[in-house]
Amino acid sequence: MVAMTGFLLFYAAHAQPSGKLLNLQLETTLVPSPASVDVLLPPGYEQFNDPIPLFIWLHGGSSGEGHLENRMQPYIEKAWASGSLTPCVVVTPVTGSSYYMDWHDGTNQWAAFITGKMLEYVRKHHNVRQDRAGTVIGGASAGGQGTLRIALRHPEKFVAAAAMEPGFPPVLKFSDWDISSFGPSILPVLHKRFGNPVDKQFWRGIHPPAMVIDNPQKLRDSGLQLLLEAGDEDANGTFRSAELLHRLLYDAAIEHDYHLHRGAAHTGRSMDWRMPEAFRFLSRALNPPDGPDSMAERHKQGAIRKGRYEPRTTNELPLTPVVFDKPEKDM
Repeated sequence: MVAMTGFLLFYAAHAQPSGKLLNLQLETTLVPSPASVDVLLPPGYEQFNDPIPLFIWLHGGSSGEGHLENRMQPYIEKAWASGSLTPCVVVTPVTGSSYYMDWHDGTNQWAAFITGKMLEYVRKHHNVRQDRAGTVIGGASAGGQGTLRIALRHPEKFVAAAAMEPGFPPVLKFSDWDISSFGPSILPVLHKRFGNPVDKQFWRGIHPPAMVIDNPQKLRDSGLQLLLEAGDEDANGTFRSAELLHRLLYDAAIEHDYHLHRGAAHTGRSMDWRMPEAFRFLSRALNPPDGPDSMAERHKQGAIRKGRYEPRTTNELPLTPVVFDKPEKDM
């Protein structure tokens, strides 16, 4: 009994303080209303005098209901406790399978909602920073795809973006994408979002590889700090998408971090080290180091690493589509 009591006292002394979870219901004409948005406040939020950073986290391809609480809150609170993640307000819109885009037919404008109404509301009603330097975005799987779509379109709104295992087809053009493996059920999904028939120019405008090819100067000049990562045992094949985008970013001389995790699947134990890595990346962007080697100073000076980081003109790459029979569960 004495030993058990000692264990309970030790556990109580080392238990992580919990954040406060809120749910917002925002009226809007951009998406089905009211839009549900989950917010996680860090421990001691009420004691912060100065505004703290804002971290927009995008969930995977499920409905998103309960994602922040059930999936992400344990990772986030552990990172807060260890110092891997700077104190921040975490916001997750519950979007369903929206793919974080403004649909072709105008019925769902999720990118506009996230970067407009939602961002404005959170900044007005919570003690968060109002500037780009205090705002980051990240997500996994479909949320990684959404992170790229939003951050590459609006690099002026975020100091950094972390795209984990981004789920987009590893092709450059819509005509290169073999959708036959999905069966006929994929067509209504595509038509709702991209037009019927699919508007190939519209599709290109929000396809991350094409966004890099079409806007390299904008992205180079923005100074957006970008982390791209995937696991090499991901049965969803997101490592192929991440590798393609990495090669395009590299050839366009767009500075970024890229990590292919050895022995990592789409979900599971690898998230125990991958999540803290992504959080540390975002925290460094929010709290840039001082000195001449800092990212901000190098961009201010217009520095570019000659040779290794010099623009090239590679717009076509040999690709071999791979179909996986048993996709893993989304993040």
